Amino acid sequence: MTFDVQRLGPADLDLLLCLQERIRSTLPDPSVFQTSTPEFIAYCLADGGRCYRVVHEGEPVAYRMVYFPRDRPFNLAKDTTLPAAQYDTVAHWDTVAVMPAWRGHGLARLMNLRALGDLADSGVRHVFATSSPANPHGVRTLMDAEFQPVALVEKFGGRLRFLLYRPYPEPWAAPPARRLGPTRSAESAESAELIVPFSATDELARAFRDGWSGAGLRFDGPDGARLRMLRRPLPFRVGPR
Repeated sequence: MTFDVQRLGPADLDLLLCLQERIRSTLPDPSVFQTSTPEFIAYCLADGGRCYRVVHEGEPVAYRMVYFPRDRPFNLAKDTTLPAAQYDTVAHWDTVAVMPAWRGHGLARLMNLRALGDLADSGVRHVFATSSPANPHGVRTLMDAEFQPVALVEKFGGRLRFLLYRPYPEPWAAPPARRLGPTRSAESAESAELIVPFSATDELARAFRDGWSGAGLRFDGPDGARLRMLRRPLPFRVGPR
């Protein structure tokens, strides 16, 4: 099966708006899909980001938007101590949407690979994303692209979200060596790793505040997952400046 990932430009605004509406209208509950305004999409299609679609046999089936927030109010770096002078080097992994009939074909991963490669000449050094703890498969797709959960934050009207981060273009540095012996509790700060259920949001938040970040997932079933956490240095702290 062949899928073609295409980068879109300013002339493709109507095309992307149409695809967004097609995907929204196919959902059992369209209200759960957060649509983007024409103004925001136009900004990303121009010099404010990168936009892509996946085409199968001439039919568009998915899209991905990358956003350069710069000094706009909604810059996820503002949830951290990253200096304002570096806001121009920040990108957001924004909307990704796939037609329901084509989910499970790795289309988000295909678009992630293309988009990451296209950032090479953008000046981007810090890439952020958000994802719901209730969507472990979405978190896994981002972690497959080397994003790591680094905090829990309230976004979109108070909804709890993982804040995910990856450096760019350098890979993550190896975590410092620690005593071996995994644990299921965030109370043992001397362990090499923590294993915390996605549902234990208070425990996750405490672990993030104590300097742990996500490094892998372990699925308990179709809807349940646990986050494997390690200590590793970040180029910022998360929280008030």
